[in-house]
Amino acid sequence: MSDLIDILQTLAERSGRSPSPLIALRRIPAADGARISHLPVDQALNEAWVRAIGTPFFQAQSIALAALRRGAPFAITASGTLSRASLHLLALDLLRNEPQATALLIAPDADQAVLHEREAAALARFCQPAIPIVATNGAKRRAAPAARLVVTTLPELHGSLLRFHDRAWRYFWRQLRFIAIADLHTYYGIAAGHLSMILLRASRLTPHPLALGGTVAPVSNAEAALHLLSGREWRVTPASDLPHPATTLALWQSDGDRQSEITRLADTFLAAGASVQVVATPYEIGHVRSTVASERFSAGTSPLPAHVQIVTSTQTGAALQAALDSGAALVILLLGRGISEPALQRLAVTDMATWPLLQPPVWPPAPLNPFVAALHLVCAASEQPLRDDEIQQWQLTAMVERLATQQYLYRLPDRTPIWLPGTQSDPYIPLALHAAGMEPLHLLDEQGRETGIVDPSIAGRWAHPAAALPPLCGGQQVIARDDEHGTVTLAAHAGRRTLPLRRCQVRIRDEWAQRELRRARVGRGPHVGWGRVTIEETTYAYREQVGRNPAQERALPEPITQQWNSPAIWVRLTQPLNVTGQLAGWSCVAAIALRTLARLEDCVTAYDPATQHLYFVDAQPNGNGLAEWLYEQLETILPLAYDIALDQRTDPLFEPLARVDMDWLLAVLGGEVEVAIPMPSLPPAKATRAEPPARAEPPARAEPPTRAEPPTRAEPPARAEPPTRAARASGNARNRYSRPPERTPVRNQPDRSPPAQPVNPPPTEEPTTPDAEAILARLRQRRSRAEPAAPATPQPTASAPPPEPRFQPGDRIICMPYGAGKVRFSMFSGDREILLVEFDEYGELRIDPSVNIVRRLPPEEPDHDE
Repeated sequence: MSDLIDILQTLAERSGRSPSPLIALRRIPAADGARISHLPVDQALNEAWVRAIGTPFFQAQSIALAALRRGAPFAITASGTLSRASLHLLALDLLRNEPQATALLIAPDADQAVLHEREAAALARFCQPAIPIVATNGAKRRAAPAARLVVTTLPELHGSLLRFHDRAWRYFWRQLRFIAIADLHTYYGIAAGHLSMILLRASRLTPHPLALGGTVAPVSNAEAALHLLSGREWRVTPASDLPHPATTLALWQSDGDRQSEITRLADTFLAAGASVQVVATPYEIGHVRSTVASERFSAGTSPLPAHVQIVTSTQTGAALQAALDSGAALVILLLGRGISEPALQRLAVTDMATWPLLQPPVWPPAPLNPFVAALHLVCAASEQPLRDDEIQQWQLTAMVERLATQQYLYRLPDRTPIWLPGTQSDPYIPLALHAAGMEPLHLLDEQGRETGIVDPSIAGRWAHPAAALPPLCGGQQVIARDDEHGTVTLAAHAGRRTLPLRRCQVRIRDEWAQRELRRARVGRGPHVGWGRVTIEETTYAYREQVGRNPAQERALPEPITQQWNSPAIWVRLTQPLNVTGQLAGWSCVAAIALRTLARLEDCVTAYDPATQHLYFVDAQPNGNGLAEWLYEQLETILPLAYDIALDQRTDPLFEPLARVDMDWLLAVLGGEVEVAIPMPSLPPAKATRAEPPARAEPPARAEPPTRAEPPTRAEPPARAEPPTRAARASGNARNRYSRPPERTPVRNQPDRSPPAQPVNPPPTEEPTTPDAEAILARLRQRRSRAEPAAPATPQPTASAPPPEPRFQPGDRIICMPYGAGKVRFSMFSGDREILLVEFDEYGELRIDPSVNIVRRLPPEEPDHDE
């Protein structure tokens, strides 16, 4: 490992760049795990584990084995070689104890499926008799129907194994006992609905009750998300039960050409004899694979075993955690010029221990999307006729009747109702995990070869002609679109980024709940609403920036319009925003992508100047669960969003976006955000952020609460809590497959609560929290760099001497968010000290230390000649 780090440091020194591209190095220590002396598995398998893996057994394996034998779902919390081997161990133990049984292992992608096949076969070859293990996309795929352990992916399971269940796969389905799902955390949002419905379709084809199990990365809220996905309680093992090796995380700043930087790093480590894996987005994979030709080089959307893992910053969160747990000696996070990357760089220098990407990402629970359910219902009817008892058990009666009305299903005139598929179209469309029941968008390279499939909802917003992908990052350019065949052709264009300019019209259809933004300090926050909206979005132009050149606006040949209905939240701002092109809110979307498993493409912003509502809308029709989670957890996103906007205020592309977001974020937070500005000569100050009260359960949809009396300052605003998901699962007939209950919109109900009275402080008490108007006034004053009014002469009090000032003229200070400056004058207004400070960038400003965080810097030491 030390050799690899030395190579990286030497490469940084020889780059000749200042500052150095190597931003930070952090050592991740090894963990021993919780070992156990014995695991009650088959004796031959016990010996095979020792020979193939060479480690003792661990407590996580014992917990998972006990759950499997009880028939309860389990999830092993880890990602890496040992977690995969543990899943193979449990599957092989079940197959050895039941000689006629078969098992299915679902991998997140084709590369991972081949890896699982190879590692499971290495463990099984020490056991006799041999257990056939085949991947459906591997070299032996023709023998897959006769194998006892089949490794596949979710799209392959949908389009092949389930579709042809009554042909080559008949024996396999008849004997199926166990379904193992590797990397469960990759099935978030719309993908969770696809996995949930495919598990239901699989359970209809086997006469035996199916056991479920899998692995999951260390993520927050996994239990609630898994319960909503399957309707059953999962036994999730602690993350500390399995060991993980030591590794080193390096942050590397690219010079603007991300692809050339990847090639340079990969060639350097390959020349040293190491293997290299690049973890990137589907937009970049095709070009990355074509730039380096070596057997020890690989690229994909998830980590594979290698000495060095290079993770592009557009693929963060769980992908970085998986890379750190993959067993690699060195993990390099490649930062570029994306919207969140300057903030990540500054926060890493300030305090790496609280760095966002080293915290477990949140898994937002996702209810079943109706479009996804409709697609799989028609497929299920094609495999076996739908029975009335099944439909009632799934609580999808209304959806089946609607599909019958649209002639996608038709009912046979039997005494016991059954439904067969209609003749509208083939329901077995290619499955994109994040597409809501629609044909995916196919990505092609310049030679016309397919490099991946993505969600079609990005087509008008992020994949318009000449758009730069990945979104808000760039590196690839859309050079051709074929809307008829659903293809987008990409070509590499280094250093080019784009930002879409849009017009949006939003209409609130239903308002399900509303509350006030929770604050840690005194004062009432703005109102936040949650409901269903209809949004019409027109992309008419885009901002383009190449290299270090100024940004330019370019109009599209034809505006692209799309309309959809989806859940959303909205913040009722107190001040109007002066913004064009719908640029407000993207800093929050970038913060959501850092804090959760969701992608930047999963959320859309829109601002309505008539109502001063800022909307955050689920990008897929009928929702992906993000708005429901965001309604309860918006407070955890806003401070990080301010950090992102703050670091983009000088970027030529994102500057208008950052200025607008800083305006409304300052007003919404009410002065609660504290930004740590790193100073090379001083230890950095840690930023403190307000956290909302912890919730044990995910947000649940229910009857909208009525507004209560204004709460006291010590407690957050009270509102009637809807029933939790656990309560719904145990005592309510509604489950995860049902649609939201009929809600009476709050906006249509007469407000019977008494009018809210403003909370005024006592006359004798000085205010300690600034109001939003004062903050915005200071921000506008700073931007215009206007000369401040002359400071008033302090009036001495005859009855009492003035208090001792904290700061003296000539003192050097640091004030957030303005930076370092020098005190020119100090005065008192009542018992509050007011400073006149000269800043290098903003000129002279009046600063109130009770409002802005001010700390004194040590005096500058004079230079002494040698």
